[in-house]
Amino acid sequence: MQASRVRTETSVFLLVAFGFSWASWIPLALAGTTVRAGEGWPSHLPGLLGPALGAFAAVFAGRGRAGVIELCRRMIRWRPSRGVVLVLSATVLVAISATVIGAARGGSTDYSGAPAWGVLTVLYVLVVNGYGEETGWRGYLGDTLVRRTSKGVAAFIVWFVWGLWHIPLFFVVENFRELGLGGIIGWAIGLLSGSIVLLWMYLGAGRSILVVALWHTAFNYTAATGVAAGVIAAVSSTAVIVLSIPIIVRRSWWTKPGALDEQVASARSG
Repeated sequence: MQASRVRTETSVFLLVAFGFSWASWIPLALAGTTVRAGEGWPSHLPGLLGPALGAFAAVFAGRGRAGVIELCRRMIRWRPSRGVVLVLSATVLVAISATVIGAARGGSTDYSGAPAWGVLTVLYVLVVNGYGEETGWRGYLGDTLVRRTSKGVAAFIVWFVWGLWHIPLFFVVENFRELGLGGIIGWAIGLLSGSIVLLWMYLGAGRSILVVALWHTAFNYTAATGVAAGVIAAVSSTAVIVLSIPIIVRRSWWTKPGALDEQVASARSG
């Protein structure tokens, strides 16, 4: 991909991703709104679509209709490795277990900022939160960066941009507003670990946005509901941090490629 086209696409992506999301969240922050679990409105969730909209705008600007079609194909692609299937399955199992056990004990299974629609809430969160974020962060930005730099550097760049994008939520979402300095530092470390693990899963699944959208949604169900607060969220976040370590220390993750690695390149042709 030509450098000028990459710059144009990336500029469009950032402008739309930040512009749409922040235009949704900043007015809520200025109004002193607090987003709580189980309340369908006001909600920060529609703003999570910013990265996905940015991805579509970027590929259309740089690659036209063909780029949009290719992006859509990766949104339904299913080619995970055994390791990726194991991590995805374990996370889904923890999310389901936490919800069922917590509900049996009378805990709240409401998702932060989403209406209480039961199973339909899960689908809503998958579309708005899972696909809304992952189509942009891994499907566009991470995918673009690994063509030009090492996977390790790509994961760190995505983490930095991803973290900046979250800033307005610290003034809007109840879960974020309750974080102290220590909580913010822990959140940043967890986000970095998530950036590493999600990029590993994305590439290990043949550049599948579907896989990382599913994992992102499942993981958030272990951290963004009342039943997941406390021990479950801490254990889940710690597991992601531990998983990220053997990934990021690999030599291959710090080797700058001339092009996509063989596995990813073969996925592109599919």
